[in-house]
Amino acid sequence: MDEATRRLLEVTEKPIFPPLYDGVKLPAGEDAFEAALAAARQGADPATLFWEDRGDRVELAIVLQPEQSLAQALPVLHVGMISIGDALGAIVPPQVAVMFGWPDRVEVNGGLAGGLRLAAPEGCALDTVPDWLVLGLTILVKRELIGGEEPGMDPTRTVLHEEGCGELTVPDILEAFSRHFLLWVSRFGEEGLRPVAAHWLERGSGYKESVALSYAGEQHAGIFTGLDDSGGMLLQTETVETLPLSAVLAGPSWVL
Repeated sequence: MDEATRRLLEVTEKPIFPPLYDGVKLPAGEDAFEAALAAARQGADPATLFWEDRGDRVELAIVLQPEQSLAQALPVLHVGMISIGDALGAIVPPQVAVMFGWPDRVEVNGGLAGGLRLAAPEGCALDTVPDWLVLGLTILVKRELIGGEEPGMDPTRTVLHEEGCGELTVPDILEAFSRHFLLWVSRFGEEGLRPVAAHWLERGSGYKESVALSYAGEQHAGIFTGLDDSGGMLLQTETVETLPLSAVLAGPSWVL
């Protein structure tokens, strides 16, 4: 590992998580999402949180044990999104806009800065209570510029340090997210999707506007009018089309 890479990955402090979590630190480069999946399949306790020990990006995954059917539990993805939205909103400068691209993208000042992903047991039917779920989060914090590259050359992608958040560290984000996620997952369990959906739409990119997106291998366009009872997108065309959230189980819509 060269010196530039070492500095980029270096973490100088350990995050402090709420006591409910069983935090598992992984070395940089060891996939937190895959580690959580392996642990979930082996019966890991819920609230086991895996995180990579690196300074350039947040990579974490949490093992969950839902009590409702898979269809009803899918919006935990949106719970994760509003949790990272609130977490960043509390610690980044006020001029930094954190928005959500349905179904699983996190955007900062209009550029893709990360996203979430969700996995369930293979073959689990939507009307069946899954034995586990794994929720993953990735947020880009900083990067080394190569050659003549400058910040902002690609307006569709960004990292937090290039958006006025130069003092922010990975542990800051891990700690803030873990606190907000506990709050929102508890509220989701008690009150259902309604408050989650309302809060998600406050940061929903393109909400009440014309949008065009690729979803499950097909192109869709219309006015984004809201979320359905399972967290799917309601798209007004000649009729109301619903794009189900279940497609996220096939993999994330974003690539970093």
